Amino acid sequence: MRADHLQDGTIGVSGTARIEIFNRIWAGMGWPERDAGYLCVVGERTDGRYHCIWEKRGGLWELGDAALEAKDRFLIDCIWVDARDDVAAAYLRTLHGLCFYDDREGFFCKHSDPSRPRSDVPRFRDLQTTTAVMPVPERVLTNYRSALERVRGVIMTGRLLVHQVNCPVLVYTLRQPIDDLIGSTVMKGLVWVATALEDTRNVSPDYAPPAPWYSNLPRE
Repeated sequence: MRADHLQDGTIGVSGTARIEIFNRIWAGMGWPERDAGYLCVVGERTDGRYHCIWEKRGGLWELGDAALEAKDRFLIDCIWVDARDDVAAAYLRTLHGLCFYDDREGFFCKHSDPSRPRSDVPRFRDLQTTTAVMPVPERVLTNYRSALERVRGVIMTGRLLVHQVNCPVLVYTLRQPIDDLIGSTVMKGLVWVATALEDTRNVSPDYAPPAPWYSNLPRE
């Protein structure tokens, strides 16, 4: 699989059968802990659904190599990480092609602090050689169980698809009980990127939510 920019600004990812069109492609990285680390690449399709299209597992060095490979193959705008791990974040700073947002200077650079608040989300449509490493918001880190449940809801409503051949580890993990997933590096990688996509999701102004399938009883 490989991605190319299309004339309308979308991203076309070519597979074995056809080309899938995405508005944007981001990634989430779960740092190695008791289990191997995990990198999950997720694209937002033009129909508004998310598609997990690629994954890699391994230690910190393997994740760094995977990040660079995914940057070139899928034209990723940004990778979401837990910036509280200073050692892991410092290693990513050494990789050519990755950058960090410096809120003081208003641009992305190699030496900025990924734990600082961000003012916006990068879009590198004209600079394909650069991918920004973005810190997961503090509210998501603090309320991880809620964020996990939120992503679970996205999956249950059919708004997140998984490429089973390219993401076998994620397919297996999603079938496990949710109580077993709290410390999973696989789920952290998915939650980081999925919540970021949800938080910045563009909804058409003409969108009207469907009528509810239930009716509330009046209160006296």
